[in-house]
Amino acid sequence: MRLKDFSVAILIAGALVSCQSEVVPSHQEETAAAPPAEATASPPSSPSPGERLEAIRGSLADVIAALNEDGEYNCCVQPACTWCALHEGSCTCFSNLQEGAEVCPGCGLGWHNGEGAVDGIESGDVKWNITHEHGDGGHE
Repeated sequence: MRLKDFSVAILIAGALVSCQSEVVPSHQEETAAAPPAEATASPPSSPSPGERLEAIRGSLADVIAALNEDGEYNCCVQPACTWCALHEGSCTCFSNLQEGAEVCPGCGLGWHNGEGAVDGIESGDVKWNITHEHGDGGHE
């Protein structure tokens, strides 16, 4: 009987030893193996398309204001359209309108929408033409 108890004790001791043979890393080893905090942090998110568009609108408004101060932007609608700034780099639509000449598509739409800013001019008297281009070979 004693041999049997001894055998059971050896089996239990062997099981305990085999369970402890699994390597459990110490806290120091876990810290050394972990990547630095900045490596795991996500990179700063880039602005959303809406945020980027808002920044572009703000920049464009600043450009138009600077052109206006330099006498290079004389729009005939309020708020000023952006077509001439984007396509021409200046605006003569106010003068064009007073001379009976055509205004840009942005101003033409502005007049159509009731945003005209020249006294004595009716929206039906404004000459304008819509053109639409997408670079070379685009639709007109």
